[in-house]
Amino acid sequence: MSKELILLNDVDGLGIVGEVVTVANGYARNYLLPQKKAAPVTQEMIDQLADAKAQREAELLEEKQRAESVAASLEGTELSIVVKTSGEGRLYGSVTEVEIAEAASAAKLSFTKDHIRLGSPLRQLGSYDVRIRLHPEVAVQIKVEVKAEEEE
Repeated sequence: MSKELILLNDVDGLGIVGEVVTVANGYARNYLLPQKKAAPVTQEMIDQLADAKAQREAELLEEKQRAESVAASLEGTELSIVVKTSGEGRLYGSVTEVEIAEAASAAKLSFTKDHIRLGSPLRQLGSYDVRIRLHPEVAVQIKVEVKAEEEE
């Protein structure tokens, strides 16, 4: 069984404000309705949320355009991260999204650790392609070079 609802808030993976969606009864009854994220579909509710939906779509388009301009500025970017290594060249620990975000911040790049899509931490020296997802529809690849710290 399924139920038709109109969304009162954006719901990840489901839709935006004012959109009419069909969901399982349990999802509607146990999550969407008690959290006031959706309401039963009525003509009054559709009319009320039509403006909110149009406004949200405009905001999403603007966010996407901003993300595309940032992606264009990041195209071809290379970051260097210097790490401590053992005598054999093995890393102490690993390089994660946090270290990459700190290096990006130091280089005055406009993305955060939440935008970085790293399958697993970088555990070896070398050059890596790292995906930066600025928007659900906009992503860019940057190069991250993991280098050993120079011993004095």
